[in-house]
Amino acid sequence: MPVKAGERLDPEATRARILKAASEVFMQRGIHAAGINEVAEAAGASKLTIYKNFGSKDGLVEAVLTDRTQRVRAWHEQAVEQAATGRERILAVFDLVASWYAEAGFRGCAMMNAATEDRGHDGAPRRLAQDHLAFYRGLFQRLLTEADVRDPETTARQLVIVLEGATIISAVDRDPGLGAEARVIVETLLDAA
Repeated sequence: MPVKAGERLDPEATRARILKAASEVFMQRGIHAAGINEVAEAAGASKLTIYKNFGSKDGLVEAVLTDRTQRVRAWHEQAVEQAATGRERILAVFDLVASWYAEAGFRGCAMMNAATEDRGHDGAPRRLAQDHLAFYRGLFQRLLTEADVRDPETTARQLVIVLEGATIISAVDRDPGLGAEARVIVETLLDAA
């Protein structure tokens, strides 16, 4: 990707371009398999520029995952805010991910993919994935409380299991229909709650 002359003077644009390129390279090849040279080439940046902005490959990975989780959280919060009631707000999350599963090139959750690549380490990918799961539990618990569900904590945990399980299976099987199936499971859970 060629660098535009004006971007060379704009550190924020350079950083954003590197994050976008690194995200794409990491999702396609995996964090451990992809090297800084690949990211530099995809971003149209030098390795020195990457290291100046992120310190190391681990720093770049952490920045990519942090950026991703912030965007995912905003995406979910927007979908929830547009839905009417507590129950509909919960289902909106699953409608949203169902549309995500159907996107061309869907490869699953970047957070969970990175955490599984972390292979038992307690580095940034694992920590950020745990934080990502905590976000979902908190979101669902808040929505379930609004919907006056008896045990919002347990049901929130079950919804996260459905969400992440459907995401993984959809990515592995390349089956976008898992979103609709997950929604049916969620409706059943909500009916029982």
